[in-house]
Amino acid sequence: MRDLVWNEFLEIGVSFIDDDHKKLLKIVADVKSAIGQGDKCKSGRLLSALLKEAKDHFSKEEEYLLEVKFPYLQEHKAYHKELLVKTEMTKRVCEGIETEHDLEECFDAMAEFLVDDILRGDIKFKSYLQYEGYIK
Repeated sequence: MRDLVWNEFLEIGVSFIDDDHKKLLKIVADVKSAIGQGDKCKSGRLLSALLKEAKDHFSKEEEYLLEVKFPYLQEHKAYHKELLVKTEMTKRVCEGIETEHDLEECFDAMAEFLVDDILRGDIKFKSYLQYEGYIK
């Protein structure tokens, strides 16, 4: 996976959501670095932290979308649930891998699930927030 760097096009326009996304991308970068250094123990801890942060983020985001009456909230919640299931399954596979190369591939798959939330899932509600005047 190429390096993930925060870019303005990733911004949703809601500060706590954008801050969470930045934090998630930072953890992803830290995991990648730990894998590159061959520190399986540290990468495992960071993968757990990444999953916890993703769960916390999804919960806060869903609460906000309920407040702004996002009409597709149930679909978005189902999307989050699917991402978490895929991520958890991939994390378990990663924990059992011994070679660095295979661990990198496994990590790439898990990171893509989480980045997918920003690039695909949240863009869908960004246009709603703009239309309703919650963001510019």
